[in-house]
Amino acid sequence: MTSPRMAVLPTLLLLAAGCSMNYTDSMRPVRDQLASNSPDRALAAFEDRYPGSDDGDRLLFLMEKGNLLRLSGRPAEAIPLLLEADRLSDMLRGVDPSEEVASLLTSDLARAYRGADYESVFINYCLAACYTMIGQPSEALVECRRVSFKLGVYNDRYGGTSRYSDDAFVQYMIGALYESVGDLDDALIAYRRSIEIYESDYAGLYGMEVPERVRADILRVSGSLPGLSDLHESFLRRWPGTAWRSGADSLDGEVLVVLEESVIPARTSRVAQTWTENRLIRIAVPSIQLARSAGSPEFVIRSGGASERGFLAENLAAIAAGNLEDHAARDLARAVARAALKTAAAGAAEEIVEELTGEEESFWSEGAGILVSLIGAATEQADLRAWLTLPARIHVARITLPQGERTVSAELGGRTVWTGPVEVEAGRISFVFARSTGWK
Repeated sequence: MTSPRMAVLPTLLLLAAGCSMNYTDSMRPVRDQLASNSPDRALAAFEDRYPGSDDGDRLLFLMEKGNLLRLSGRPAEAIPLLLEADRLSDMLRGVDPSEEVASLLTSDLARAYRGADYESVFINYCLAACYTMIGQPSEALVECRRVSFKLGVYNDRYGGTSRYSDDAFVQYMIGALYESVGDLDDALIAYRRSIEIYESDYAGLYGMEVPERVRADILRVSGSLPGLSDLHESFLRRWPGTAWRSGADSLDGEVLVVLEESVIPARTSRVAQTWTENRLIRIAVPSIQLARSAGSPEFVIRSGGASERGFLAENLAAIAAGNLEDHAARDLARAVARAALKTAAAGAAEEIVEELTGEEESFWSEGAGILVSLIGAATEQADLRAWLTLPARIHVARITLPQGERTVSAELGGRTVWTGPVEVEAGRISFVFARSTGWK
């Protein structure tokens, strides 16, 4: 009768043969095209490399391709993929026992990619952007509101310990979208929530103060609503130096530019390994290394003789790094458990050979233990999969302009990064989504 331990070695060998390639390396051509501000070429490079996807990477495939379609100016084609990604992200939050066992024998690459918290949230942001681009602000609002719901669920799941508990930028976009449909009461609530998040979370975690523009917007909206004079006065006392306008001319409209800058940093692998008693023990966990920044560049939009300064609304690179750090203890615990199991497998291999040869501590039994140990170390890989076409940072600027077609340009750090015609409608907000190669 075959001992159960006899199955350990061939199983481990088979699983080792199936290890995935490094996702970061495979996405480098796509990211290079995005870094040169060529989303169409980035999409072509992605489709060239990934004409389809297996079940394990299906979520990644949907997020990447959906976002690349959006960045290429094809929002209607992006929406079905992003909607499927949203459904799949929710579904994958459960635990698959077979995947858990496989991941303990090899690495977390054996599990279907489930997405980080911020990635799940930014599926909805991308959907909101797509709906806004095709003129459906109500649908965009639905997607933005899902962000707060999701983060509330995630925060409850982690016992309130997650630093990414709400999103100030998305709350600001909710406010702007409510304004665009004339709902100033809900716009006020969203702007107020955005300020609260900047003050309570973003200032300490990411070094981001409340943008002056957000204060100006809440002053303008609160000053426009009847019956809220006391609240408006309290805001004036709170921010006495904030410049704001009471309202635009009836023939004026607004242009709001969302500038997505650079690409989010890829994950890297942190590895620790040691030899002990003829065993190679290796532990690998993912990490994100943030580049040192000289500060946020000035963001300005211009049209004719008018100009307005923008603000850094979201540091997604820092959010991604913090989100990964929040779950570092869980990732490390899984890696340690996996190392212990692989060490036990090496010991089992020695015992199997001893049973077969009738010799204890022989050359062959020790060799078998070392071989299985080496295989276990080779299969230990940090899961570097991540949504790699997201921006590193997001800037926002708004400008009031007379109605009609206007040429608007965006500058980042003194360099023009986008120029295009925008149809300005009286009393409405025209949204523009642009991207930049980044700033150093």
